[in-house]
Amino acid sequence: MMREDEKSDLGLIKIHNNVVASISYLAALEAEGVSRICDDLKSLTLNMIGKKTKSGAIDVRSEKNDSVTIVIPLIVKYGYNIPDVALKVQDKVKTAVEEATDLSPKEIIIKIKGVEK
Repeated sequence: MMREDEKSDLGLIKIHNNVVASISYLAALEAEGVSRICDDLKSLTLNMIGKKTKSGAIDVRSEKNDSVTIVIPLIVKYGYNIPDVALKVQDKVKTAVEEATDLSPKEIIIKIKGVEK
């Protein structure tokens, strides 16, 4: 789904939800204690057929009022405090999405899918 965020003198500026997902993916990996973003069936299938996707597991839902809901499935490194890691990810993703797109995340939902070394 593409969003029509703004109209400039030259035309519309559209930001696809995949762009928001990619930004969220990269920002989430910067948070200390994150091992990886958990793959879902969709991203695993796309990777198997040769369509590489890093952010396929991240779900971005657009709202009409220029806000988005972002769902991120995480694997946390063993030994880290899970709520602290989740809060760091939310903060990093919120900042990165706002700075890059001028969209306001309404919610950033972190789903902890596992812990690994």
